Amino acid sequence: MHKLIAKILGIVIALLAVVGFFIEGEGELLFDLMNVDLAMDITRTVLAIVLLYVGFGPPRNEVARGTVGVVGGIYVVMAVVTFIDPMHFGILNNEFTGFDIGFHLVVGAAAIILAFLPSRTLDPDHPDATVDPRPRR
Repeated sequence: MHKLIAKILGIVIALLAVVGFFIEGEGELLFDLMNVDLAMDITRTVLAIVLLYVGFGPPRNEVARGTVGVVGGIYVVMAVVTFIDPMHFGILNNEFTGFDIGFHLVVGAAAIILAFLPSRTLDPDHPDATVDPRPRR
């Protein structure tokens, strides 16, 4: 389950990064909602690469679980830092918008919550199985 979450989150973040690279410029917003600074696009690219590697690559589900949780934590921290300094202490050229803050809080919190959910699979012999669905005798 966590590898699937890593794939989905990685694809979404990668799309935001790629689109952001094409609309760079002072005061530019993605869909008039989201900040698209170079620093944000680089951050999104790095996070997407890690998530996609964990989601599609050889790491086990436990690694995907930890990665999803860490990325969620990074997103929550980015939103909270915005309340202290909307330009992230000079790292960003533009301030985070209200949508940016909400998006990062919701996606980050959801990723953290999903990282703590147990991984369930019907195949008890699968290497990522954490719950044995066979009845006890």
